[in-house]
Amino acid sequence: MVDEPDTGFTVDNPLSGVKVVEITNIYSGPMAGMLLAELGADVVKVEGPDGPDPVRAGGQGAGPDAVNSIFYSLNRGKRFCAVNAKSERGREVLAELAASADVFLHNIRPGKPEEIGVGYEHLSAMNPGLIYVAISGVGNDGPVAHLPVYDYVMQAKVGMVDYQRDLATGRSDLVHQVVIDKTSAMAAVQGVLAALYLREKTGRGQRIDVPMIAAGLAFLWPDGMAAAHAELEPAIPLEQMPPWLESAPGSFLVVLPTTDGEIATGLLLPPWDGLCLALERVDWVTDERFTDQFSRILNLPKLIEEVGGEVAKHTTAEVLARFEEHDFAAGAVTSRRDVHNDETVRHLGLITEHDTGHIGRVRQPAPMWTFSGTGTRITTSIGHTGADTRAVLSEVGFDEVAVDRLIADGVARIATDSGA
Repeated sequence: MVDEPDTGFTVDNPLSGVKVVEITNIYSGPMAGMLLAELGADVVKVEGPDGPDPVRAGGQGAGPDAVNSIFYSLNRGKRFCAVNAKSERGREVLAELAASADVFLHNIRPGKPEEIGVGYEHLSAMNPGLIYVAISGVGNDGPVAHLPVYDYVMQAKVGMVDYQRDLATGRSDLVHQVVIDKTSAMAAVQGVLAALYLREKTGRGQRIDVPMIAAGLAFLWPDGMAAAHAELEPAIPLEQMPPWLESAPGSFLVVLPTTDGEIATGLLLPPWDGLCLALERVDWVTDERFTDQFSRILNLPKLIEEVGGEVAKHTTAEVLARFEEHDFAAGAVTSRRDVHNDETVRHLGLITEHDTGHIGRVRQPAPMWTFSGTGTRITTSIGHTGADTRAVLSEVGFDEVAVDRLIADGVARIATDSGA
């Protein structure tokens, strides 16, 4: 792989000329901003001088102004400004920055934006064209709106932890990813794009609320909530429904060991006869336990056991070759450390490598979109807290003397490469 520098803000980027100001931390908000930067937006991340994004401090030896690999992945391509919103003057400066943008994005608790002078009504009065995006846990009000919310809390609340329940032990489990955080980030980006399109027609901005609970339900619903929404007219009485049917389709998506690794496959997906032929078990075609889809569902544990027994006789390459011959889908389980060597990943150029200047040489995914008429940005820039404060404030009307005064008064902060 070769280095891929930032391409800059050009007409080739879909969001060229769009300015985003964000007050975000942890995962959902920062990821939304990073995705907008990949689409070409100029994204400014505003942090507190003494309380920056806590993800900066993650990792061995990392300080509060540091750049580590997780922070880099969520915040590359942005500029960094440090403003102290605890002071009255700092709140005024922050409001000016936010109102100067096309999009203002935050993922802080309900009520806090108003306390620091960046509530929607205030900013909208300053800039009627502003698109204001608020990512929250459960919305702006309600019985638990005041509580802290993280991804795992929402996984539990929307039924995702229950859906991950192990059928053998009966124990529930989390998805070991911040899946609702990341889903909320993508939902926020979708909302921004729709609002920008509407603003082109009306000239007006608007507020967009993205509760994590809503994003989590939308993500889980089509498959994870199949049993719940089928309760209206269940095919099988609920008291007779086997547990694997209640957790379908996830229950028939399995990882099976081979003699030298593992494969992932879906046992109820077509073609059924292709699976039987691939494993040389044509007797399954006429086996009354498996003759039709509904029978295979009712006998799923036995099906998994018998297919697993046949797969375990072969190497991964042998099993995949047999499945390919009979058009049955499966894939080898790839180590995360080897994903960059996958032939498809390499063919599509999905992972790039470059030097950050902060944390050494890193790998990162290329933007997930490919446009026929425009490009996206492979974002590589990163900075310490306040690295771009002077430039960002100058763009909204603060001259050098005014910026120096803000810094001297503790309202703003600049940073060197060392984070000082």
